[in-house]
Amino acid sequence: MAQKLDLLLEETPELRSPVLLAAFAGWGDGAVAGSGALQYLVGKYEARRVGSYEPDEIYEYTSTRPVSMLKEDGTRELIWPSLSLYACRLPDGERDILILIGPEPNLHWRALAASIVDVAQRFHVSDVVVLGSYWDRISHLGRALLSARAADAAMRERLEALGLPESRYQGPTGFTSALLDACAQAGLSAAALSGRAPHYVQGITHPKLAHGLLQAVAKLLNVRIDSKELESAGREQERLLTERVQEEPKLWRYIQQLAAETGQTSALDDFASGAWQTLTMPPGEATGPSGPISAPNRVPPGKADLPSGADLVDAVEEFLRGSGRN
Repeated sequence: MAQKLDLLLEETPELRSPVLLAAFAGWGDGAVAGSGALQYLVGKYEARRVGSYEPDEIYEYTSTRPVSMLKEDGTRELIWPSLSLYACRLPDGERDILILIGPEPNLHWRALAASIVDVAQRFHVSDVVVLGSYWDRISHLGRALLSARAADAAMRERLEALGLPESRYQGPTGFTSALLDACAQAGLSAAALSGRAPHYVQGITHPKLAHGLLQAVAKLLNVRIDSKELESAGREQERLLTERVQEEPKLWRYIQQLAAETGQTSALDDFASGAWQTLTMPPGEATGPSGPISAPNRVPPGKADLPSGADLVDAVEEFLRGSGRN
């Protein structure tokens, strides 16, 4: 590994017993819940950017493209992808947070992972936690479901104590795995937490998952995080989605079945038996960064009249616009 990467630090803030939270938008954060959770923290606590990586060293621009934005005066601004570090001071509790957020890098994974570990050690970080999300065969009802992965035995015990199941996924992986491996080799405690998003609702944000990820972080790392706005937004989104899918009886029965299978809600006694059982979808064979997932538009055999994921997103967005809540 001859390549060496350095974080371009703009300042070195004094932080109290910091932890490092990271999210990499893309393959390992397909539903953008991890990135959304950290963006929420940056905004809520007015976190300051303290450094970034040179994008030419970590991005391949035909894969992670810059964005051209038209400004009010008619000129254009070219926005390049950025992996940036933020200092987030928490007013409650005795710990602060470093936040590393940006698109998943395309280049020099091992050198970048080593550099991030170096940054963590420079700031005396005790734990590194990467937040992500993936599409899965679950419902939007009830509690948020998470999976986890530990980089060391001690962290695995901490995750088990919180009831967070360890992912059993094996196969092609993303930059998160490279970072966890680098942390393990350096003796730095690290984990990855992934939110499981319903496969039939794509193209929208998932505040419930973002809230669930931050609550898990708070318990795991003993930090005080206020995410009440995300919790409220998640409940409202669940209500609106439920109102919409109830207009499609077959889809609603299928979603209730998913909720019963995954233990997301207990208010499904009426569906303990009956015709809804014929809507069973065979287990998905595709895999994501944290485990098996189902194809976004896959439907139960013989039930091809169910709306696709894209159709449902369009319907939900139309419903939200019509209700004046979008």
